[in-house]
Amino acid sequence: MILCHGSRGYKDWGFLPLLASRIAEEGLLAVTFSFTDSGISGRSGAFDEPERYRRGTYGSELEDLRRVVDWAARRLGGGSGGAPRLGIAGHSRGGAIAILHAAGDPRIRCLASLAAPSRIGVWPDRYFEAWRRGEPVAVRDFRTRAELSLGPEIYEDLERNRARYDVIAALETIECPLLVVQGDRDRSVPVEEAREIASHVPSILCELHVIEGAGHGFQAGDEIRRIPPQLAHMVELVTAWMRRWLRGRG
Repeated sequence: MILCHGSRGYKDWGFLPLLASRIAEEGLLAVTFSFTDSGISGRSGAFDEPERYRRGTYGSELEDLRRVVDWAARRLGGGSGGAPRLGIAGHSRGGAIAILHAAGDPRIRCLASLAAPSRIGVWPDRYFEAWRRGEPVAVRDFRTRAELSLGPEIYEDLERNRARYDVIAALETIECPLLVVQGDRDRSVPVEEAREIASHVPSILCELHVIEGAGHGFQAGDEIRRIPPQLAHMVELVTAWMRRWLRGRG
């Protein structure tokens, strides 16, 4: 099972280590990684590579995920004699990236979308105006209070690959089971986005769970000192989903 963090996240953020540990308890290989353009190289969560973040694109994230999936497939394909069973769980934008990847990769046997948007490339108009002039825009990260810069590369990448980055179109082609989990108090991604995602997958392949009282991070902060019920619920939903599809005969 491969875990994808969201925008301005990293592999050790919030609930990701907890979820990876819980999956590992089930006897499954859990992989966390940071996207190259996350801007974060260490475990502290500080943006110590702001230039990487400035140059980030959706294409680079898809390429990173492809490389991780290829690595996992090689690792698992060694002694079993059969095709590897791979799953992906993605939070926020990482969930959308996971969907886009799965649409073209038959090795993915199951997906979990956690507070993911149904579209990517949605930015304020003033961002697009600046990018069209070839200028970067200022982005404030509320987690670290860092002032970051996001360059026009992400806009140029989006313009070249709009069809490739169509999450709804990808949903209509995936054949693996999809779990959609959303909090009803998410201020970043409205619950309607989760319902939109679920509506484009046959009900036999999809489950939608809206967790009461959960926000965008399912009540997990940068570090988890206690596990609130909303977070525990999400972790168990994903764990059960991955156990069902990665260890079963389906």
